[in-house]
Amino acid sequence: MKLIEIAQRIDKAENNQDWVDTQELGKELGLDVPWKEQDRIKSYWIGNWYCTDTYVGWKMYFFDDKPVAVSSQLGRKSNEEYEWFNLQLAKEVKEYLLTLILDEEESLNVSICDINEEIGNSFKISFNGQILNKDRAVLNGEKVEILEEIRNKPYGIDDELKIKLLNGDVRHVNVNDLDFSFHLVTQ
Repeated sequence: MKLIEIAQRIDKAENNQDWVDTQELGKELGLDVPWKEQDRIKSYWIGNWYCTDTYVGWKMYFFDDKPVAVSSQLGRKSNEEYEWFNLQLAKEVKEYLLTLILDEEESLNVSICDINEEIGNSFKISFNGQILNKDRAVLNGEKVEILEEIRNKPYGIDDELKIKLLNGDVRHVNVNDLDFSFHLVTQ
């Protein structure tokens, strides 16, 4: 699945929206922006999971309802990494953020991604405790039901699951064997 297809189909329901940290977004664009409440930049989860006490994962950012960037934060203590769909869109967001502050810093050093790059249809999760939505679990292209998270390792790094296939068979699998579908609306 391409990012452009995700942008067209992403679930924009309120419960899939995440807050936008204007301060962090400003740093990404070379600005010293204070945290400001605003409603023109929005972010929605493409795929997310739980890491200790924080939601992390992939998000897509929209400016005035136009897709402008994607980000990833793979762990609670990891930085959110941004990729912009093109330089012009990054400049538009920067110009908007400038309206939220008085002083501008000159540089705009951003990572640009290819919005037409194929990234697949799902994401992976490493440990049972990171699963946020069991309804998104897929094994070999087939939706599965997670019956039980098997706890057999210390420190919450368990990775064994008991699942049920569509045909009713029950299996024990490693969470790494599963894919978790993106947060998209069906067409």
